[in-house]
Amino acid sequence: MQKQGPIITVMLTSIITVLLFFLPQAEVIQTYLLMMAIVISGFAMLIGMDSLILFHARRVQRGEKVLYSATLLVAFFLTVAWGILDWIRIGSPFSPKASFLWLFRNVYLPLDATMFSILAFYIASAAYRAFRARNLNSFLLLIFATVVMIGRVLYAHIIFPIALSVFLILAAVWLWRGSRRLYGGEKAMRLTLAGISLVGAVVVFYPQIFKAVGGSIYGLTDWILNVPQNAAKRGMFLGLTFGGVAFSLRIMFGIERSWTR
Repeated sequence: MQKQGPIITVMLTSIITVLLFFLPQAEVIQTYLLMMAIVISGFAMLIGMDSLILFHARRVQRGEKVLYSATLLVAFFLTVAWGILDWIRIGSPFSPKASFLWLFRNVYLPLDATMFSILAFYIASAAYRAFRARNLNSFLLLIFATVVMIGRVLYAHIIFPIALSVFLILAAVWLWRGSRRLYGGEKAMRLTLAGISLVGAVVVFYPQIFKAVGGSIYGLTDWILNVPQNAAKRGMFLGLTFGGVAFSLRIMFGIERSWTR
């Protein structure tokens, strides 16, 4: 009965809530159910706070990473006490006259910005590992990601032609080394001459190419973001939506019971 009771409650509540959306006269019941959900989520937050405090208090007692756990407990109780005092004194901890706003603006927000700035280095490291051209898919990812990143910075119309020129020179060098290693002799010489001719043509017409390519980087970036990126994102969101609906139906009808463990 310990598992059947919550399962039956969830089934009845979810089915009734879904059916009420098709009944225009049931707005009062919908509002009441939403208020109940808000109250229950508040109690769930209290349970989570209790679990957090007990977990770190036990770590302090066992002597496991005492500094981090003690810092969290002190900061937690200090923040709660400070907010309650301003609530009693002024009526709201977020009032313009409340001193709690000083704690929020000068302690919490800088720590939050610091955390996300540190995450930027991890994202850059992950991007470096992902952008290695191991196969065709990773090569296309590298090309499109480079174009988008350059197209979103200042002076992109100057940076992009320079980067393209460097890429063509590196491509010619790679072609020369690869053809010499694979073919050798006359065929390698022909491929190398073709690559050098391409680079030479770019150098000869460099001002015109510089202007044309530099001006098109913004349009190319917008096209990548609005067409292929949006198409992939919409397909992914559709798949996630259908998966969420299927999982919700499994919970509603009692098929999925892993949440009761």
